Amino acid sequence: MKVILIILAVISGIIGLIFTGLIIAANRRRPKFNNKGFTQLEKNLLSELFELFESDLSNKLKKQIEYFEFKRKWRQYWEKSMSMELYGDSNNPLADEFRYYRKDESKLATIRFKVKNEKYSIEFDNYEGRLWGWKIRPNPKSIMKERSVQVTSKKINTDPNSFAQPLFKKEKLKTIPAFSGWLTKLTKTDKIKESFHPISSKYLDNFTKQIDSKLPEGYLELIKQTEGLEFEQYRILGVSEIYTTGLDDGNYYHLAEFDDGIIAVKEEEKTGKMYYCHYSGLVDELSADFGKELIEKIKNTVSQQNG
Repeated sequence: MKVILIILAVISGIIGLIFTGLIIAANRRRPKFNNKGFTQLEKNLLSELFELFESDLSNKLKKQIEYFEFKRKWRQYWEKSMSMELYGDSNNPLADEFRYYRKDESKLATIRFKVKNEKYSIEFDNYEGRLWGWKIRPNPKSIMKERSVQVTSKKINTDPNSFAQPLFKKEKLKTIPAFSGWLTKLTKTDKIKESFHPISSKYLDNFTKQIDSKLPEGYLELIKQTEGLEFEQYRILGVSEIYTTGLDDGNYYHLAEFDDGIIAVKEEEKTGKMYYCHYSGLVDELSADFGKELIEKIKNTVSQQNG
């Protein structure tokens, strides 16, 4: 009896440690809001951002920063990066006169810089006509008080005065068509739930121009036949739906989504090589063969479901 009690105590202790670990992990991901001002490094980089635009836009960005500096915001240091998101106060919102035309979620600008010969980059994000926040890579925690910044390059990614690409409305096909090429193998791997009318060349060009990466040839072959595919437990995104997830080492464009992660291409890479980004944070390198990698992943997923 004494031995059983000891075993139960040990098991309870292990369960308690696991539970505590889960709580700590959850708290790390939970936004911690604050009203503190910006650091010296951020102020330097914001000044560089203002200089990228003509006076009217520059003044709007300055007014936005003045509004947000001591309002509700979220700063989080990750292993290899830092994220800042500007929320403001719901009872005292940013005035419309300080917003610009661009209303969608997009990357506003990228600045690359050095501090003490170490290379860094900052990406400023745009949302609802205003600066939404930024991400600095690698983790800048040790240099946030630095006054001396050597800018190596600056680039406007999205013109704030332009209008966003019109939304493309996907149209579902009544029946699953007979696909050609490598897609014939795909149809034998698992049952396709829904397929869609392929996108016109006009829209296709508009959307691919917005993707700063090389899309795999196999994915482009699929897009010419259907604007995405829906399965029971996963989906292949149409080119009009592609969006990014920012990880510590860069941004990744979603091509296919599964329960445990995504098949993606990495921003600014021009090889067509893909990655599997697990929701746990791990990233596996894949080949540039979209059909092969997708079918292999689906087979493994189906096997796990049936097992």
